[in-house]
Amino acid sequence: MKKLSVIFAFLFMAGLGINVSAQKSGEARLNDILSKMEAADKKIKTLEVGYTQEIFYSATNEKQNISGNLKYKKPSSVFIVQKTPQEQRIYIDGKKITIYTPENSQAVMDNWKNVINGDMAPASLVSFGSNWKTLKKDNVINYAGEDEKNYILELYPAAKKEWSMKMYVSKESLYPQKAVVTASGLTVNVTLSNYKINQEFKKDIFKFEAPAGVEVIKLN
Repeated sequence: MKKLSVIFAFLFMAGLGINVSAQKSGEARLNDILSKMEAADKKIKTLEVGYTQEIFYSATNEKQNISGNLKYKKPSSVFIVQKTPQEQRIYIDGKKITIYTPENSQAVMDNWKNVINGDMAPASLVSFGSNWKTLKKDNVINYAGEDEKNYILELYPAAKKEWSMKMYVSKESLYPQKAVVTASGLTVNVTLSNYKINQEFKKDIFKFEAPAGVEVIKLN
């Protein structure tokens, strides 16, 4: 009986050692990938990328497809032209976000942190390389494996896991290629394509100026 107890104890400790070793290995892999992403990001001053989003609502079994184009200028200027299903122009300065819908002659302003989830996934993805340290203060970032072409990272809030994002990062370019965002009753599949790096943009494209007759609603 004593021999069996010693054997079980040994197996338990061996298993614990493997788990700790795997955890350390995962952390080392994560740190290596984040460092590579940060290094690649430092070469970027501006970027432009096309995106598509497929949103699935489990409660109603409905799907919505969104497509558009995103322009990003460091440190935190983003301009998005959503083409489908409804034209919208989205302006982000790192603190505030303004969503302008020409058809409704209406613009809604809100705190950027309030909407850094599924709907705004493309904007949070393209700036991940430079913002991951800030994101890590309030969120958990894990290494979740890899496939032939991509590293896979997982991100979710540290305080309350109300949503999670699985992000696929190109091994070649170190830029995010796609993401799957899940929240209560919601799944968003995001794909980024046709990256264009370090183009010249006009300064005024990142600043929202309300046209005459447009109602501006400030939420925060």
